[in-house]
Amino acid sequence: MDLLAWLGGTLLALGMLALGLWAGIAERRHGADSEGFWTAHRSLSGWSLGMSLSASMLSVSWSLVYGVELLYRYGWGGLWLLAIPWLVTLGLFYLLVPRLRAFGAFSQGELFGQVHGRKLQLLTALVLSVVFLAWCGAEIAAAGELLAPMLQAPAPLVMAGLALLVAAYSWAGGFRAVVLTDVAQFLLIAVFLVFLAVRSWQPQGLSPLAPIPAPSLWLVLVTLLVYVTGWLSEADIWLRFTAAKSDTHARLAMAFTAGVSLVLVIGVPALLAAAARTLLPQSQDLVFPRLLAHLLPPQLHILVLGGFAAVALSTISTTANVVAVTWARDWPREKAHSSNLSWARWASALAVFAALVVAWLSRSLSELFYLSAGLLSAGLFWPTLGLFYPSLREAARVAAWVGFFAVLASFLLERSGLFRFAADPGLNELAIGYIPPALAVGVLALAGSWLWMKVKKPQEAPQPRQ
Repeated sequence: MDLLAWLGGTLLALGMLALGLWAGIAERRHGADSEGFWTAHRSLSGWSLGMSLSASMLSVSWSLVYGVELLYRYGWGGLWLLAIPWLVTLGLFYLLVPRLRAFGAFSQGELFGQVHGRKLQLLTALVLSVVFLAWCGAEIAAAGELLAPMLQAPAPLVMAGLALLVAAYSWAGGFRAVVLTDVAQFLLIAVFLVFLAVRSWQPQGLSPLAPIPAPSLWLVLVTLLVYVTGWLSEADIWLRFTAAKSDTHARLAMAFTAGVSLVLVIGVPALLAAAARTLLPQSQDLVFPRLLAHLLPPQLHILVLGGFAAVALSTISTTANVVAVTWARDWPREKAHSSNLSWARWASALAVFAALVVAWLSRSLSELFYLSAGLLSAGLFWPTLGLFYPSLREAARVAAWVGFFAVLASFLLERSGLFRFAADPGLNELAIGYIPPALAVGVLALAGSWLWMKVKKPQEAPQPRQ
């Protein structure tokens, strides 16, 4: 057992618990109730929400491992496969935030139920539960596998420890605790990434990223379409701008996140990718884990532990919070959602432990992770679009259900090997080739439903009496 690593991990855990308790005290000052537990009484600043959103974006498996890998393989062209779609999404949210907040709903499920009705609210609850449980479980699993060697402990035990910590501070302070701990985790992540960037500089210089062949135009266009439609339908982003104290603070959160992304999602990964091409040319394996071994000597493993733990905790608490809000507050029911604060606390903890089970079963449930992105894009994008175009709302409800079943069908056809939708090897590697056909079916359903309703309405108009 590595005592130094365990000591560092314990101090980090105690710090997060202290912030969770602090958030709980702040909630009691605002009035302890279940609605405030979920919404933080809509009193959060744009700065804190921007740091929270930035921290949740910087996941272990996504921005670090995957982001560096894309730039290593494709050079600057790799930005089109992650960073640019993310920045486009933030720009769209910056423009749309005032209109979305004007509905008065807090969460995506509540808003869809308010605008589109209970059936669409049920679909939203189902999709968000599956998607965010899969993402939360994947992050717990990835973090457990990475941290286990540093702690010299079994990976399932490390996963359980991460889940217990997140459940404890979420139980204590609700959404305010999620955001407050995200702020601390963001600062730790920023220090960790900047330190890595400094260490990445090599005496002989870094290999340039410009001459590397860029991804195909088709891969870029499909990725942009899939990611932007999916991220626009992503509930954790919605919760942050609706929890802001004003439209100005909500927009500040989006702008702050975009600025941070230029540095931590583009700048630092680019330096790391250039260092990887210098130290590990023509690597066939994931370069980020191997690069860390070159950049950080064993005596600095405590820094790696702190950085990875901070990254993981933020993503776990964010995704689990969406599941908890969906289950306890937004699931369609005959009566209004429970105002019992105790039930809200236990729901937040239950969501984390459900994700832990997914993490323990991550190998057998890996297909769920690949399906999750398609469910957001093909299922929930259409009701999101309908929010801004009232004349399309009825058609958007039809398109949401059609898109949901279409993406399930296309996913099963592709993963079973019966049909291959994408010829581009990059799309096959990203495992998103099944999504564009489902989106196309959704477009047809939207257009067909809208035209049918336009034709049908004059026929149903009451005839004047003779």
